[in-house]
Amino acid sequence: MKRIVSVRNLFVAGLIFGMAGCVTKPPAESHSQPESQAQSAASRGPVEIPKQREPSAPMREPTGVLTLRAALALALTENPELAPFAWQTRANEARVLQAGLWLNPELGLEVEDVLGTGDTRGFREAQTTLQLSQVIELGGKRAARAAVASQARDITKSEYELKRVEVLGDVTQRFIQVVANQHALDLALTNRQLAEDALRIVQERVTAGKGSALEDRKAQVALARGEMLVGSARHILDASRKKLSASWRNAQPLFNRAEADLFARKPVPPFEGLVDRISRSPEIARWVSETKLREAEIKLADARRVPNVAVGGGIRHLAGPGDMALVLGFSMPLRLFDRNQGGMAEARALLGRTEAEQKAAEVRLGTVLLGLYEEMARAVQVMDGLQKEIVPKAEDALAISRDGFAQGRFSYLEVLDAQRTLFDIKQEYIQTATAYHQFLVELERLIGQPIEGGNSHP
Repeated sequence: MKRIVSVRNLFVAGLIFGMAGCVTKPPAESHSQPESQAQSAASRGPVEIPKQREPSAPMREPTGVLTLRAALALALTENPELAPFAWQTRANEARVLQAGLWLNPELGLEVEDVLGTGDTRGFREAQTTLQLSQVIELGGKRAARAAVASQARDITKSEYELKRVEVLGDVTQRFIQVVANQHALDLALTNRQLAEDALRIVQERVTAGKGSALEDRKAQVALARGEMLVGSARHILDASRKKLSASWRNAQPLFNRAEADLFARKPVPPFEGLVDRISRSPEIARWVSETKLREAEIKLADARRVPNVAVGGGIRHLAGPGDMALVLGFSMPLRLFDRNQGGMAEARALLGRTEAEQKAAEVRLGTVLLGLYEEMARAVQVMDGLQKEIVPKAEDALAISRDGFAQGRFSYLEVLDAQRTLFDIKQEYIQTATAYHQFLVELERLIGQPIEGGNSHP
């Protein structure tokens, strides 16, 4: 008969994924407010699938400065895309429990030699049998079923880890975008202030008879354009703030400003070292879990080739003489035609397909990794050139043109050109820094860990 097996507690091993260096601090040449660099959130360790916060529970979003770490923590408990995994975990535990249960015994009642003719008329010669039977599973079927259910549960954990890394990556990218848009607004405000100062100087020169009405009109146009850029930057920033807070189900953001260092950069490690980490990425871990499931299904299919036996016993009452007797029974199917050949072939074919899909995923991830690596390295080169050479020279050009214009040595057109050039260069600096961090997030999401600390265990 089937034994009751105990279900051992399984502790879930996962990855805690985070991003580092994705917070903003304006460069030395910027007129933005100072911001402190966020701590790295790229640590990894064993985690359980967390329970989601009840909708009625209060939000914990800060009302002042929002850091990347706080944004990631909110997303882990509030993001609606992670909520279904808690329910799937309960379903998996129930499936494991069900797979380990015995088959139910059968109770049967049989009445023979009734409603006939002659001596068997009515119930005078009735033979009544009350029997209890039990199917005994052989070949380790119950253990194999439990192993399949357990591996299916592990797949859910791998899928949760993959989705968690995806959600954290999305939140980090949205956080980066908010930080970049804050810099864009600060730059637009600085540009408008320069336009206001230029208009004041032009109007003073016109009043003194040293300037022309054309310069005054151009200065007014430059200020109007500066006002328009500020309005556009505010609108874009507001939209990105709402998109970020939607990651934790909050339609109206409560934080005032995202604190980060947008222009911080990490040393780019050799590409070969990053390729080696693909085998430990969350996506490949998902395929490893599925491979183990297929192997467990093969063992179950093999166990089903062994026939079960049914044993039973009961009591028989002979109505004629009024005697009682024991009844014993035994049955076993003969595996003449169905020996689960198709089940075995299907299980082995599914294992082969899973292994092929894992290899294809490794090749695809390697290709994507190479593209991200090259784009990130290129962004670092551009940022270095802008920060060390181009931006300082553009600032010097603007200062020289403004001083010369105040002294009457340069025209306002030269001041306007220098101002637009500096604005465009700083915009490019912000866009390049944003792109660098977006590439970095995608790269770290791909390998499932920060680019530094690659020798640590996932």
